[in-house]
Amino acid sequence: MGHRYDHPEAYVWDDIDHYYQFIKSLSDDYPDGWALSASSSSLYTLLPFCPKNIRIHAWVKPFAAFKKNVNPAFAWEPVLIIGGRPRGDEMTYMRDFAAQNIELKKGLTGAKPEAICFWIFDSMNLRPGDTLVDLFPGTGAVSRAWQKYKDTYPKHASYVNRVSSNWEMVKGPERHADLTD
Repeated sequence: MGHRYDHPEAYVWDDIDHYYQFIKSLSDDYPDGWALSASSSSLYTLLPFCPKNIRIHAWVKPFAAFKKNVNPAFAWEPVLIIGGRPRGDEMTYMRDFAAQNIELKKGLTGAKPEAICFWIFDSMNLRPGDTLVDLFPGTGAVSRAWQKYKDTYPKHASYVNRVSSNWEMVKGPERHADLTD
């Protein structure tokens, strides 16, 4: 499963026991909650090790990278979420999916768009005094988004409109016309 070309220590992900240890350490070290972006093909491996109350959210990618000989394309990314602060009925109801295009030219495949980071933070009902630990810092996009989220809280709710407006663009009948031709 690991891609040796992505990271010099990626080979550890070829060992299924490493997944078990990783999920166990997330649950032990972050009892208040954690989120993990994954791939749809990794769910079969990850889910048996996850707590029973895990939620699977979906980042749907209206514009995604298409790879030769991969059809249908991988155009969504599961985000495993456990815990976080409960969301009361007085709060805006959220969807367990968000539609947002992938980031391009950010220096690393898989860089998370700010709107997706905000969606994850809001799914966990995070607040400015909370601590976020990015175990896979990559481009630093998640840490930058966390700082902006804290700096603009509670004004950050505008992300819902950005993510929702992208979904509206995808679900309109004009986008599906080619399926009926």
